Amino acid sequence: MNEELNVKELFANFVKFNIRNKKRILMFLLLGFMSVVVYQKFKIPYYETKAICSSGISEYERQEQVDDLSQRTAIDLINHLQINVENKDYGQLAVLLNIDTIVAEKIKKIEAIQLYQQDKNEKFYALNKFEILLILYDNKVTDEIKHGLIDYFGNNKYVLDYYTAYKHTCDNLINDINEEITVLNQIRKETLNSSITVGSSNTVTGKSRKLSNEIIALSYLREEIMINMQLLKPLSFVQEFAQVNQKEDEIFSWGLLSLFISYIIANIVSIVLEVR
Repeated sequence: MNEELNVKELFANFVKFNIRNKKRILMFLLLGFMSVVVYQKFKIPYYETKAICSSGISEYERQEQVDDLSQRTAIDLINHLQINVENKDYGQLAVLLNIDTIVAEKIKKIEAIQLYQQDKNEKFYALNKFEILLILYDNKVTDEIKHGLIDYFGNNKYVLDYYTAYKHTCDNLINDINEEITVLNQIRKETLNSSITVGSSNTVTGKSRKLSNEIIALSYLREEIMINMQLLKPLSFVQEFAQVNQKEDEIFSWGLLSLFISYIIANIVSIVLEVR
């Protein structure tokens, strides 16, 4: 019972304190909020955009698709650029992306994030795609940065060596498959010719049918390898950066924070003045 009375008395004193100092508290709150509005008005505006990308690096590395490994190398390469951004080393950033330093200075943040999909068992697994978050001080340089990222991947020695070896391996596989198909075709023709007799119908059965299926399987594998070799680039944009014209405004979040801080300061000042 005494504890309830103490809580009620404490709350009542708190309310009375705020009523006594309401003018001062309101003044601090107004000053705090207006300072945020002025800051947001005159600060350098920035724009946030995103793109969906895919990379063939995991295929070059013959990487097992386990957990979030599918695009890990590509994601790490992009996130490594943020080190230059945070250190304001725009000269090095411009060299890496093969862009002008003035364009590099427009980058506020660059981050790559692995994309996941949830299956029917509510388990998340990594996709072969990732998202690039780009925050810029100028919304007109997205295309230059996009081409810069493609150059960054294409000129990376690690990626380039793997990509060259991958294409060489694919060419060898295609040649081997072509030779195997030629041999199987020859065997199939010989099998068919040996099965032809007067008055019989020409049908593909038995061993000939098996050879036909093997040829189709090898042809399918060859086409798959050719498509991958053509489309699996070091960096490909599934969806390019969206063109945004609305600048990011943090007035709400910063406004709430400023009101809270202003209220605390107003209370401290009021307590000091009342004690004096």
